[in-house]
Amino acid sequence: MRFDDRELTQRELLRRVGNLAQVGGVELLRHEEGHPRGTRAIVFRTGTGLSFSVLPDRGLDVGAADFQGIGLCWLPPKGLAGPWYYEGDLDHYAWLRVGLGGLFNTAGLVSIGVPQELDTSSFGLAQRLTAGYGTHDRIAVTPASRFSFDERWEGDRCLLHAQGVVRQDIAYGENLSLRRQYETELGSNSFSIVDVVSNDGWFETPHQLLYHFNLGFPLVDEGAELLAAVDEEPRSLGYAVGENAGDSGRWRTVSAPEPGFTFEGYAVSLKCGPEGKVSLALVNRRLRGGLGVYLRYDPRQLPAYLAWRMMREGLYAIGLEPATNPFGNPRDLIEQGYPIMLAPGEKRLYELEFGVLVGSEQIDAFAASVEALR
Repeated sequence: MRFDDRELTQRELLRRVGNLAQVGGVELLRHEEGHPRGTRAIVFRTGTGLSFSVLPDRGLDVGAADFQGIGLCWLPPKGLAGPWYYEGDLDHYAWLRVGLGGLFNTAGLVSIGVPQELDTSSFGLAQRLTAGYGTHDRIAVTPASRFSFDERWEGDRCLLHAQGVVRQDIAYGENLSLRRQYETELGSNSFSIVDVVSNDGWFETPHQLLYHFNLGFPLVDEGAELLAAVDEEPRSLGYAVGENAGDSGRWRTVSAPEPGFTFEGYAVSLKCGPEGKVSLALVNRRLRGGLGVYLRYDPRQLPAYLAWRMMREGLYAIGLEPATNPFGNPRDLIEQGYPIMLAPGEKRLYELEFGVLVGSEQIDAFAASVEALR
């Protein structure tokens, strides 16, 4: 493994420590106050300064994340609340009260975007011919089962991983499961997410998925920018207001906090690199000599990309949001050619990589790779 700019074998490292936790590892902790009280966190530390918490009580999403003491994400005032505070059946915007926050939230598994009334007549319950699905659905506020975590050596590599299952089901309705695995290793500045969504029921079921990455201060600050190669001019989703609301280039930029800002959303068509993957990064060249984060994924699995720009005071964040499809009613999305229906027993695979860019040299190399695609 690589540690502090030098290579160490397993033997060389273990000769120097009494416990692997001196340099990194993975452990289970529990919150003990406020709205997060009772929720658990599987905390990863890679030894490079990258730390992130996987929350089994909140959809196995990532909560807090930081690099060498610098927070990477936006956190809500109450913290990352337990799922028992979710009031989705009473308030279709309850996700904003409980779900939003942390490094990323999973949106889905049936619906994404604004609250919708969906046709559920095919499930065969006359009293439930339609059903309401709230903002970004409910998987992000659903606890996981059969979760586990471990540290294991493969030669001189120490791998850190966690996995589990999150289910979204209702009698006379959908029966979907999300099997998720995280993996990184000591000495790494990145981690992978591998998801498999399955239709465990006996009816064809709509399935939509969006990864809602929430990047925050100090990474998000005036002068930070998004690096990405686009196929065509981004399209505003119509939420922007103000003097420059029609400027599609704003999705790349970060301003100082703006009083009264609502939010902006853009549909962006991203170009693939040589390996068939999409890569984009948010970088802040003024932060500690240059710091950024990147996201890499397969656009065949996640063909839509939505950019969220939120410059409001307090709610000050940039959203990176790859998705299976844009927002819309399942009927309309099917007509547009999006394969959002899952047959009984069918599975879908999603793979993403999230990592940190450290220093101007790594940022410049990433920017050059993006520029080459243009």
